[in-house]
Amino acid sequence: MKSIVAERKIMDFKEVLFKFENKYSFLYELEVNGVPFYTCHRDVVLRILIDGEKNSSSAYKNKKGRVYFFRFLEGVIKLRKFRKRKTLIFTSSMYRRDDGRNLAAEFLMDHYDDAVIYEWPSRNNNYDVAYFRDKKRAQYCPLDIYIVFYKLYRILHKHDLKTKEQEYRKEIEKRLDKICIENTNNEKLALAYLIRELPKSYVEIGISQEIFSKIFRKYKNIHRAIDFWGSARENIIPVLPGKPESIELQHGIITNYHTGYIYPVCANRKCNSFFERKILVYGNRTKNLLTNESIFKVENVEIIGNPRIAEYKKEYVKQDKGRNLILFCSQPFEQDGRANNYYETVIPILNTLEEVVRREKLNLNIGIKLHPRENNGVKELYMKKLQNVTVFDNTSQLYDLLSYTFVQITVNSTTLYEAAAFETPTVTISFNGINMKNEYGFDVWEIKRLSDVKEYLDLLSNKEEYSKYLNYLKENSLLYM
Repeated sequence: MKSIVAERKIMDFKEVLFKFENKYSFLYELEVNGVPFYTCHRDVVLRILIDGEKNSSSAYKNKKGRVYFFRFLEGVIKLRKFRKRKTLIFTSSMYRRDDGRNLAAEFLMDHYDDAVIYEWPSRNNNYDVAYFRDKKRAQYCPLDIYIVFYKLYRILHKHDLKTKEQEYRKEIEKRLDKICIENTNNEKLALAYLIRELPKSYVEIGISQEIFSKIFRKYKNIHRAIDFWGSARENIIPVLPGKPESIELQHGIITNYHTGYIYPVCANRKCNSFFERKILVYGNRTKNLLTNESIFKVENVEIIGNPRIAEYKKEYVKQDKGRNLILFCSQPFEQDGRANNYYETVIPILNTLEEVVRREKLNLNIGIKLHPRENNGVKELYMKKLQNVTVFDNTSQLYDLLSYTFVQITVNSTTLYEAAAFETPTVTISFNGINMKNEYGFDVWEIKRLSDVKEYLDLLSNKEEYSKYLNYLKENSLLYM
């Protein structure tokens, strides 16, 4: 049987990352206003430690869209208008994924009193313009003003910022020179990356905090600030007047090595206030991960379920269209520099899938959903390499697609959990030594050879096997949702 990828050793990602961080625990002491900004680089560091440093594929990255004058203008007006609000929710227009709405942010607005939403522009035109047709637009404040201020700041302080970055890089190099430890090749690459990038983050976060401290300086009544993928925990909350309660809504599924939430004990030695934020999570399994395998306190983790799914099912009652779609959820491995062989691995699987569906005369259609960080270049690649597929663009609505999907296929996307909530089973694709049980917390069906494609389709064609596997996924997914 033909293997789709070369066999690779399955690694314990958490063990690899923690080993490196315990060697260089001072990284968590590098801070700006209590923010240990090394945390912004952990995902890249882990990728380098596992697989060396990869160049991201610029050909498949999204191009930044325009800045909308009326978003900018309304933001200026509303920043003044909302000064007395008690609850500030920070999010991104990237999460306007359900008919142009951000359902999770809407949940937070209803859940907390006197709340308004501050929205970073994603510079994706489809998401940003959705603001203008939002029925709750009056309660949203675009933060496009930040982009203008940021660019002006960098122009006016160009020389000083460059000097500041160079001086900070020398400080980091001095600290590393004092640590005489043998390193692997990948650890050396990770250190080289950090020497190059940490001083940039030190400067960038400093700029952002200074800008937002001025934007929000006249806000005197803030009780709580909530971050839902709005970069507020690093850039905004630390400089808000009155030191309001810091809250964060979980975004995405948290695994046992999630670089945004699973930290070693040494992490909060200096910046402990950063790790004392309240976290709203989907389920009990996630709470246990944060409190038992990371450094968060039990009293700071609250279970609220998955608000986006709950709100979607309440707002959008879908008619039964049947389930005749095989949906491949694509992922931005190459855009993020995590791999340079993603498309060459998954496309042969999809070719085989096309062949099986055609040969067996199955009444199924094949669709590919692009990730929000994949661009039209990816769409063109899939359309060139595949004959009988529909490619849904990077703003297509996942939950709508799942409502008539027979089976989802992906590498290790957390859409597995969401698919189970929409009565859709998922089959994964083996890729670069990823341990799927570590990824999801339980065993899942995994395509390891091209011949596995037909085998799993045959199993799913059996109603009893289909129901058995789907119920297994639903039961285990609920622990995280």
